[in-house]
Amino acid sequence: MPVSIRNPALGHQISAMVQTRSTPWKTVIVICRKCGKRQKGGFGPKQKDSLRAVLRQTLRDDGGRRDVKILETGCLGICPKQGVTALNAGCPGAIHVIPSGMAPDSALMALLDGEAADGRGSR
Repeated sequence: MPVSIRNPALGHQISAMVQTRSTPWKTVIVICRKCGKRQKGGFGPKQKDSLRAVLRQTLRDDGGRRDVKILETGCLGICPKQGVTALNAGCPGAIHVIPSGMAPDSALMALLDGEAADGRGSR
């Protein structure tokens, strides 16, 4: 669908093509990469895995891997000492700090809880 943008500074219109594509995901979770690298103790049974890895494995085990996309990003600005900052992109009003060593299913429930409360669905 063509979109026309008027730039008053230049006094003319700029035309651009904005494309939209569907995704297979119902939820997008964003995790701070910097927080994950700073952790001395990690997640999982041996406390050596990243939060992203254990969340993905938990989703695979529950059969919801294709419904949730987990992305790592740059610093989110919270910087906890013993945790990883994460947020559910569908509920951007709440940023979660997942403490090191937390059970992956509990972390996933905390991140997906806002969606269930909004009635948008769950995994």
